[in-house]
Amino acid sequence: MTDVIERDEVGAKLADQGLCTAYQLQSEQTHIGPRDSASLPGPWNLPSRLLQSPVSMAAPFNGEPRRLGVRHPLLAQHPFVQQIEQALGIQLEPCGIPNRSGIRNDHGQWHHAVDLVSAGHWRDLIETRDLTSADHIAGAVAYGLDYSNHDSSRKGHITTAEARTIMAAIGADEPADAMALVRIFAAPVLSSQGESKKGWPINTRFDADRNARTWGRIIGIERGWFDYDRSGHLQWAESGRARYAAGDAPTFTETSGQAAFAF
Repeated sequence: MTDVIERDEVGAKLADQGLCTAYQLQSEQTHIGPRDSASLPGPWNLPSRLLQSPVSMAAPFNGEPRRLGVRHPLLAQHPFVQQIEQALGIQLEPCGIPNRSGIRNDHGQWHHAVDLVSAGHWRDLIETRDLTSADHIAGAVAYGLDYSNHDSSRKGHITTAEARTIMAAIGADEPADAMALVRIFAAPVLSSQGESKKGWPINTRFDADRNARTWGRIIGIERGWFDYDRSGHLQWAESGRARYAAGDAPTFTETSGQAAFAF
């Protein structure tokens, strides 16, 4: 059962100055931000959930006062953060707010990376990569290759050329052993994906590191192992399934019956 959260002095100041809503004040823990982040100067106006809601807030609990923190230390320069600090006359905690169990579980750095890749702002992601991590960026690149925008192209949120540029920016070099990239994927299996629809989803082995997962997709798309279905989801292509079945063999037989070199 949710505790009743009483009106407190800090919360009253925030509400009176329009810096958060009454609903947010009643949440045990939430994130708050400006009402119109798109009107802010760059980079604070980017379509990133981390930038749109840069402050974490925890309600009063067990005698402790309301707490507010910056979700990333570099967000101390965010106009909304400075507005809050000026309104309250305090400095926000620099590394966010833990939950009532003392655990910090903020996905803002992941959201920053995946939001910008999905919105086509991958160049801005490179420029603001200090707000996230190389691991999150590599994961967002894989996401951007796996899924597509809802338009007619349906060929991923980003291209493999763009993916290569991003990976270079974070120092994630292309693996020398392309054969090893095949092994990070589970064997292709035909799967039902809804009524009268089947597909060949790409499943990565649990022990594969983030960079290998991403490079596997980049090279897989470029070599024709993977292709996009009609809904814009990346899946195994016929040539990729034949390549996987060949294992470590230097050549394999394509679906056309023609022999091809593995690499």
